[in-house]
Amino acid sequence: MPFALLLCLLVAAGGACAGEIARWEAGSPPVSRGIVLAVHPESDWHIETAAGQPAARLKPAADYFHRAAFLLKIDPAPSGAAWLVAEYLDRGYSLITISPGVPQRNQHGVARLDSGRFRRAVFRFDKPRFDRPLRLEGIEYLRSVSLTDSAPRLEPLPEAKAAVGFRVPSERVTTAAAEVPSVESLEEALAGLRNQLPLARALGFNGIESYVRWGFVERKPGVYDWSFYDALLAEIEKHGLQWFPMLLAGSGYALPEWFYESSENKGFVCLEHGIQHDTQTIFYGNQANYAQRFIAEFGRRYGPRQSLLGIRLGPSGDYGEAQYPAKGPGYKWRESHTHIGYWAADPYAQEAFRDYLRALYPDIAALNRAWDERFRSFYEVRTFLPVTAVSRRKRIDFANWYMGAMSDWCQKWAVWAREAMPQASIHQSSGGWGPVEIGTDYSRQARDMARVKGGLRLTNEADNFADNFSITRMASSAARFYGARLGYEPGGYGSKRGVMARLYNTLTNGGDHLFYYLSNLTANDHAIEAWLHYGPLLDQRAKPIIEVAAFYSDTTIKLDDDVLRYRFASAFLTKARALRAELDYDYVSEQMILDGALDRYKALVFLWGHVTEKPVLERIDRWLRGGGTVIYPVQPRGLLMTVDGDTSAARRWQEGDTGRGRAVFYLGDSIPGEPYARFIAGELRRLPQLRPETQAALKLRTPAGVFWSVLESGSLALLNFADEEAAVRLPGGGTVTLAPYAVAVVPTGQWRKR
Repeated sequence: MPFALLLCLLVAAGGACAGEIARWEAGSPPVSRGIVLAVHPESDWHIETAAGQPAARLKPAADYFHRAAFLLKIDPAPSGAAWLVAEYLDRGYSLITISPGVPQRNQHGVARLDSGRFRRAVFRFDKPRFDRPLRLEGIEYLRSVSLTDSAPRLEPLPEAKAAVGFRVPSERVTTAAAEVPSVESLEEALAGLRNQLPLARALGFNGIESYVRWGFVERKPGVYDWSFYDALLAEIEKHGLQWFPMLLAGSGYALPEWFYESSENKGFVCLEHGIQHDTQTIFYGNQANYAQRFIAEFGRRYGPRQSLLGIRLGPSGDYGEAQYPAKGPGYKWRESHTHIGYWAADPYAQEAFRDYLRALYPDIAALNRAWDERFRSFYEVRTFLPVTAVSRRKRIDFANWYMGAMSDWCQKWAVWAREAMPQASIHQSSGGWGPVEIGTDYSRQARDMARVKGGLRLTNEADNFADNFSITRMASSAARFYGARLGYEPGGYGSKRGVMARLYNTLTNGGDHLFYYLSNLTANDHAIEAWLHYGPLLDQRAKPIIEVAAFYSDTTIKLDDDVLRYRFASAFLTKARALRAELDYDYVSEQMILDGALDRYKALVFLWGHVTEKPVLERIDRWLRGGGTVIYPVQPRGLLMTVDGDTSAARRWQEGDTGRGRAVFYLGDSIPGEPYARFIAGELRRLPQLRPETQAALKLRTPAGVFWSVLESGSLALLNFADEEAAVRLPGGGTVTLAPYAVAVVPTGQWRKR
């Protein structure tokens, strides 16, 4: 019998172990009294010696998406409150969790911090039910588990030493469990910070994000109480970290009760069903007054604090994104009528639309000619579902107004924030993937944020690199062109695959800001190790050398919802993913073209979209005649044309009338995208105007799943986004071998001959 258990039995009448109800302890064989450590495919463990003590070692999960677990069967369950104490070897980094879970305030010692000694994680169950096994995750070496009916002694946490260092400044932001439903839950929020901040700091993060909700601070009209966020910030500062809050005023769950119950509660109303959403309509003027005051008050309170790493703006949307509602919660997190659609049926939106048209057209007769309509006055005009438009111009006018209104609103937030916090790092929350219904104009947002010396944080990455590239490249291309800062955020869960894909995206775009939910790292068995190994590559991040752009047809997107509505089935995004397998490239929007962006590129390729505005086509034609190269697929949409149907420019190109430039027409079917992508890469390899480093990279022969990017530093950045090891032969000689889901940065002299 192990000595610890024998001692407990000897002093059970009144000694240190008197409250113990059940126990499991590693040994040969293990001791089991009321607790059984189950053997299961998800719980593959064996006894070995660790740090001089017997311990059960858990085999990690075989895939990238789960965590292995110790499964604890406890019988019988205690009748009152009970504490579960897990003694573990604190080697490596992780977050220990138990399921069914307990509140944060009932947890202690759950951050694994690589102290090298045995520690204890404690969980209090107020009303224990152990009718099914408990899942204990995040522990590799388990020494013992005990269940007691009295509170055990809590150990002080070891020092959270940084496991990874960064030499080049960057904003590395994560979450801790501080999001709670009400200000009355402050104790729970602070407990979440105490439990998780030591791990966040050890993993090299310097910023902690939390939502700052209008309803949490202006609890009475005109009276601001910041005590909730004062307490959060004080706890963050205790751990030597900085704060990166998101300011929320319009989203349904951020509203104060007094406001929600008032006559000023004016939510978006959808055109499809005429039902109101709790998120406030941006077309009601008084919302601006409340939002501006909220931002100003925040700036007065926290703007001068050294511990404010930066802020994220939450102007609208479900979770503060710079967009219209899509699928998020309502007031007090209740279910609410929401969907991707058009939120412009409220009377304030109707009037805003009419005002826009009055400024666009000199009189109603001009509008009728453009729209092929018979309105007697502007007052008769109503917002409408774009699919019902009888003319292209009518549909484009609506889309321009709808997206422009959201851009105008977000610009106001950016200006208010800069006025309130002149020195702060400010990021706009740019979400979605581009459909008109969502309302995010990435080019406009990048230009507006650059003007206030701010940036974009893209909130839409997932677990797949090619998909991330296709939906974020418009914003990142625009941010680099206009000079806005750039940050990235996942849309939710992320495995090791997503951790590496997102690291690579930031590395190869020169991003300033990288955000992970802490669960992206802790909710699987492989992500933390990958982050610790590859995270320091952020110090080598740089903007990419890109000489090829893909035309982002804003007009075609506005004329056809289906171009981007179905993200994974989108013809544009599908071909964008296929082309990324061949080369690194930018998107160039119509607005960027009008602002002169084509001068940055040697080639312009068309993926999907055959309609554009006349001034845009004229700029493309002028750039082509000056020496540019256009690659265009004729099938299945036909020749490039203006909104009015004029194809004369493309017909001239077909006849060889291209000035000093060149137009290449792909005559095969461009769907699926892989053959067309290979054709594009082949044409580019024969393009002498490309820089030597671009030409060298195009000659790389990479296995499937390997992506490359040439950085302005001269280095070659490689990502192996595949399950198998990959070997890449370099043009300058030599081979780089990459593990599955690994990144390598190869210096100039090692990957190409000068």
